[in-house]
Amino acid sequence: MATITTKYSIGDTVYLAWTTTEKKRHPCPDCLGAKKWETTSPAGTTYKFDCPRCSTTYQSERDLSLDYSQFAPSVQTLTIGSVQYNSAPGSYDHGARYMCRETGVGSGSVYNESDLFASEEEAMEAAKAKAADLNAKTDWVVVQYNKSLRLSDYQLANAMLELAKDKELRAERMLWNVGDLFANIEEADDKDAILELVDEYKTYDWQRDKDKLQARAPGEEA
Repeated sequence: MATITTKYSIGDTVYLAWTTTEKKRHPCPDCLGAKKWETTSPAGTTYKFDCPRCSTTYQSERDLSLDYSQFAPSVQTLTIGSVQYNSAPGSYDHGARYMCRETGVGSGSVYNESDLFASEEEAMEAAKAKAADLNAKTDWVVVQYNKSLRLSDYQLANAMLELAKDKELRAERMLWNVGDLFANIEEADDKDAILELVDEYKTYDWQRDKDKLQARAPGEEA
């Protein structure tokens, strides 16, 4: 009677060499990590706004994205639960294959003997080699961002509009307080009441309104 000998037996602890994927991000080639752009127009106006490549949460052009995935080595500890052997030469499953307790015996994952190792160190070295090979051959890892960023004029316009809106809002706050003062003066009974209202505005609102009007908006240059 022929005896079939396999590398591993039921109950043996083995280590599976496999790979996972992990998210990565390239350094931004446009803002060099500052996350802001600053530019000066020919007229001398300076604009500052978020970097359109690395600050956006959505991009219609995938080739501009700095985010990518790559394969990383991983090792899983398993226990042999069953052994299969196909002696037919040339068959896709020729040789020994194993099912493990952790992933199902009878129904579950089947592992080739070439992917299993007796030590964690051996498995990790094999997993590193697998990850390196996949990273070198897989298109979505090999082909990284390969298009130049084009800045649309609406982004400069948006930055300018935001600045203008902020100044307009601060001016409106001041005008509202002044308008309130005028309305109270119109209803005042005499000169003393008017002087009291003016003095109250100077004491509580005038300096605060001036400070708000003169304050720079976020991103506004001195």
